[in-house]
Amino acid sequence: MIDVTLAWIANAVEGTLNTDSVKDMVISSVSTDTRTLQTGDVFIALKGPHFNGHDHVIKALERGASALIISELVDCPLPSIQVADTHKALGMLGAAVRKEVNPKTIGITGSSGKTTVKEMVASVLAQKGKVLATHGNLNNDIGVPLTLLALKRQHKYAVVEMGANHQGEIDYTTMLVRPDAATIVNAAPSHLQGFGSLFGVARAKSEIFKGLNDDGVSVLNTDSQFYDFWQGKTDNQRVVSFSPDSEIGDYHAINRFINSDGCGEFELVSPYGKVAIRLRIPGAHNIGNAVLCAALCMQVGASLEDVQKGLFNMRAVSGRLNVSSIGTNIRLIDDTYNANVASVKAAIDLLVTYEGPRVFIFGDMGELGDQSLSYHKQIGEYAKQSGVDALLTVGTFSRNASDIFAETGMHCDDIDSLMKQFNVLLDAAVNADKLPLNVLVKGSRSAKMERVVDAIAKLDNAHKANIPASNTEQAPSKDIPLRKNAQESDPC
Repeated sequence: MIDVTLAWIANAVEGTLNTDSVKDMVISSVSTDTRTLQTGDVFIALKGPHFNGHDHVIKALERGASALIISELVDCPLPSIQVADTHKALGMLGAAVRKEVNPKTIGITGSSGKTTVKEMVASVLAQKGKVLATHGNLNNDIGVPLTLLALKRQHKYAVVEMGANHQGEIDYTTMLVRPDAATIVNAAPSHLQGFGSLFGVARAKSEIFKGLNDDGVSVLNTDSQFYDFWQGKTDNQRVVSFSPDSEIGDYHAINRFINSDGCGEFELVSPYGKVAIRLRIPGAHNIGNAVLCAALCMQVGASLEDVQKGLFNMRAVSGRLNVSSIGTNIRLIDDTYNANVASVKAAIDLLVTYEGPRVFIFGDMGELGDQSLSYHKQIGEYAKQSGVDALLTVGTFSRNASDIFAETGMHCDDIDSLMKQFNVLLDAAVNADKLPLNVLVKGSRSAKMERVVDAIAKLDNAHKANIPASNTEQAPSKDIPLRKNAQESDPC
């Protein structure tokens, strides 16, 4: 956070400082959690259904907090700023820091892909200056203000991911972020318990455009069924379009090619010209994410060369389509960070690009409401039609997917029994000399499928090595040559 005085903070949150004697105290960080609080932090006592930060102010004192932001009277000698609502005070403080630093800011939401797009954008903008990007899953009504509070004077750009599981959440966070460019990556069945329907998802995501600066740009997905609806939510702001799959947007891809590592190569078409792009993260869907990245970055001053270099340098996000080798027997695709229908299908699309037996290990997709059974069955059907050879499942709803596979599908009660079945498949592949065994592991956070990844890694951890072909450190030339047969070979 930037250095500010306690009086500055009190003014920003419209609070009352309990003593003038400390109004000039310099503050450089805040905390909402006494477990991670550092000496000198201002402790913001948030309240929720199952917790009350005001119960922990003495612990904050013991850990070295310099002051408090509170909405209840507490018995603590620390200087305090009294506010009506500490949750709102956190947001107001984040917004004030964002206004003070005033970086070029990009807001990103969507049902899937928003974290990957965020990392792509951050990599591109890093070619031009210091970038702050959302860390981890800090994308909700608490995480977004905390992200803004991490801004420093040297930050030229901020890339802020905004998630939601109910209406109105993005409406709130986008007003704090005030993006110069904002986008919705896509709208897919996700968090349906909170949104009610796919249209409810699209409506909630459209809230991101409410917070755009007066001269801000809305970057819209022309391939989405909700394009016209979203365009109607932009309040006559400037609109730029991108096409993840087709060639009708202002930004789109031609001459697509998926190389032997599952990574995309293509030619980016933009209003500013064309440039060859080579990605080092796998998945055909990441071509569309890269096109969107270019559209966003060029609204805040990035050049085609910045886009080319930044996308080439961007590496995989932990738990999102990370491809590695376990010895010589297994190619492992770790996509365990989260899951919804669209992201699972995208991961399957990557799995089937690899030669050799294909095994999909699938955990439950969460928060799909009354349609959960049908969506899990849909995944099983998609995997079967796509060319997956075997499907192992664990969880309550995923059984509906493995049932589609009959003899090559198996539902397991727990991770231990699942690993026993996986070892049977691995032994069969070894005995038949059909290696490597290509394995995709996918599920929602609640399914904790990273346990499966850890178990597979232990099978031959001593020989674990990244698949090397897409990991070269050499930067691309300004004009990267594309495959001549790219159009014919593209499996997208």
